[in-house]
Amino acid sequence: MTKPGKPKSKRTPVRLRHRIEKASAAKQRKQRKLAKNVSPCRTDSALSHSLQNSQNPQWRSRLKKDPGIPNLFPYKDKILQEIEKKKRLKEEEFAKKREEARTTKAAASAETNEIQDAPTEDEDQLSDLIDDENTDGNEINDSTNPMSALLASARARAAEYEDTALDSNPDAMDEDDDPSGGVDITPTNAFSTSGPQALESSRRAFDKVFKTVLSTSDILLYVLDARDPNGTRSRVIEREIIAADAGSKRLVIILNKIDLVPPVVLKAWLNYLRRYFPTLPLRASTPAPHARTFDHKALTIKGTSETLLRALKSYASSKQLKRSSTVGVIGYPNVGKSSVINALASRLGSSRSSSTACPVGAEAGVTTALREVKLDNKLKLLDSPGIVFPSSSSGQAEGGETHPHLSPKQLSQANLTLLSALPPSAINDPIPAITLLLHRLSRSPATLAPLLEQYSLAPSTLVPVGADGDVTTDFLIQVARKRGRLGKGGVPNLQSAAMGVLMDWRDGRIRGWVEAPSFDRTEQGESKEVVKEWAQEFKMEGLWGDDEEVGVGQEMEVVKE
Repeated sequence: MTKPGKPKSKRTPVRLRHRIEKASAAKQRKQRKLAKNVSPCRTDSALSHSLQNSQNPQWRSRLKKDPGIPNLFPYKDKILQEIEKKKRLKEEEFAKKREEARTTKAAASAETNEIQDAPTEDEDQLSDLIDDENTDGNEINDSTNPMSALLASARARAAEYEDTALDSNPDAMDEDDDPSGGVDITPTNAFSTSGPQALESSRRAFDKVFKTVLSTSDILLYVLDARDPNGTRSRVIEREIIAADAGSKRLVIILNKIDLVPPVVLKAWLNYLRRYFPTLPLRASTPAPHARTFDHKALTIKGTSETLLRALKSYASSKQLKRSSTVGVIGYPNVGKSSVINALASRLGSSRSSSTACPVGAEAGVTTALREVKLDNKLKLLDSPGIVFPSSSSGQAEGGETHPHLSPKQLSQANLTLLSALPPSAINDPIPAITLLLHRLSRSPATLAPLLEQYSLAPSTLVPVGADGDVTTDFLIQVARKRGRLGKGGVPNLQSAAMGVLMDWRDGRIRGWVEAPSFDRTEQGESKEVVKEWAQEFKMEGLWGDDEEVGVGQEMEVVKE
């Protein structure tokens, strides 16, 4: 006996319904896609094949076609003529504008070439004399030559602008009360310190940059490296500053990187330099990682920068000028000029005057243009690119230093390398600089012992073997093996090891300094009165480093690593 089966439901399952909807949508999508891709010019076989696949054989554009003017429309000929006339006038106007643009561009290019080829001041004076003598004979030619007339007009406008700028309101620059981050006032590529011609380029740019800063500034901060102040100092620059503008300029020496020298050495240098000019110690920035620094508890970044800013504001207030005082910052490359400006700007407590007012870096040549930073309505700072001053062009290093294994040219280049005045790309041969460095550090056990400790070397490494022993080569071989600077076959790479030692010296991981020389009273002359008068203008009495405070901080010789 069979049982009746369960009746089947006529309801469509949801799963099947979704599959049908999905397949239908896919089919419609495919048909629309094929209808777009069908070309209007097909053969009969292709057309029939398309029809069989349910494709639209006719291409359909999304743009609506203009039906045009019906033939039965009255005045159709006149309307077509007006349309053609408007089209022709539009094309003529477009051609005219394009020709005017070409003419303007050619004139601007010719004017730029004339300005670039303009003579210097000496040539201008000579050409002016010649023009004065030949004025009568050249009047007709100048009037008919449009380029000469354009050049004469440009010169007249430039002279008028300079006169207007001198007679304008000096308080116009104080409209903005908020200090700005910094503005470049020379082209970025004006001064380049990279490449083998960096030293020559720096000396050629010396006159232009220094004269600009000197003529613009009321106070000049001469930044020196505390490890070798005389090496980064130029007596020629000091004499030019004193003689400029009838002696109205003021010069203040800033000893930067004081955390890299012990307090006794710093104190001796301050006493020596203060016999010539007002001198202030400064810690402008934090040291590099793993730098071997001295802990000057009385000379912090905040304290030294606030002291310098207070001195500058005292001078600006005492002069009671109707304009803001400009402070120019000059010095060798990589002595910390931009860091000095950032330290001063950070003391204002403004969100806009942060430590990024001027770009800084470990290598020389970061600052490539004159840069103006406004602190307040009474004080502006002018950052300048680092320049190798003319006093370093002599064949010997600073102080008449000589070396038996180095020629005068090698000695001069090695001295600049140890001053970090050259970027790594401009150092062709770093080995002479290592020779000079070892020669200087070997003079005192206080500097030789940290060098051997830095690279875990035995004292016998720096002892020459035999009459022709090369201490520099032996030292670099040991450093290359310790630091893994090896070439093919395990041969020590002396060039790479030498560059590594120079980077350690630059970042303060190798301790070293130059002792202050004894003061010659015959050289002082009138400088004592000048220093006393200028120190009163800046209100520097009682600051750290005076003669009565010689014992302050001498016990602070804790080394940080």
